Amino acid sequence: MSVELTKLFKKGKALFLACDQGLEHGPKDFNEHNIDPEFILHIALEGGYTAVILQPGTAEKYYHGKFRKIPLIVKLNGKTVLPQIEPVSRQHCSVSRAIKMGASAVGYTIYPGSRNEPEMFAEFGRIVEEAHDHGLPVMLWLYPRGQDVHDQLDNKLIAYAARIGLELGADILKLKYNGDLENFKWILQCAGKAKVVISGGSKKTHLEFLQEVHDTIVEANCAGIAVGRNIWQDPRPFSLSKALKDVVFRHKRPDQVAHHIK
Repeated sequence: MSVELTKLFKKGKALFLACDQGLEHGPKDFNEHNIDPEFILHIALEGGYTAVILQPGTAEKYYHGKFRKIPLIVKLNGKTVLPQIEPVSRQHCSVSRAIKMGASAVGYTIYPGSRNEPEMFAEFGRIVEEAHDHGLPVMLWLYPRGQDVHDQLDNKLIAYAARIGLELGADILKLKYNGDLENFKWILQCAGKAKVVISGGSKKTHLEFLQEVHDTIVEANCAGIAVGRNIWQDPRPFSLSKALKDVVFRHKRPDQVAHHIK
């Protein structure tokens, strides 16, 4: 069965809004407004995002009514920051459960370089097989981590991670961008036909954030961005979303979209 990717993209580009940080980071990322998943879903809906990323419990309780107009990507694994162990993130939601929630894709995180890497590889392989049997795309977060990884943003490591994602069968790869644009073009080649979206990462200034998006999407021609904190931690998330859309879909420069956030 062919995998249906078109509903996650607009004009060939992806603009995903992530709201899975509550499990991964805890409540420290939130304030009294964005702690409510409905607030973030409103941003996704009104901001014209091409998909929203949720953990299954959040999706079951909040992905209803008008919010179902936004394609849903359900994360099938996750971890907390509490145990001091070698990085590992195990599956806690099935593909069939995600489909029942209305998922248009499923997601999974692997930490290349972790000594728990083999278990995650095997688990992910089963997920790809089941998801593809249902025509569902699979998005893979690839973050090199572990006691043998000395620099998570090393060019060679990110390129290796991109190739791992392609080899394991992922359709969309979420990778971190380290600011090296020329090497990022090589990373995209390493990913082959798998589509690459960059991680929004921690909070940046508007100019830094939009410039990073412009460089990777317009200059390097990556497939899009999966952003969270840089949008819903901002005091003007709807205005910033307008600026972001102009960069992603209309290939505007940051200075050309600054009027949205002045």
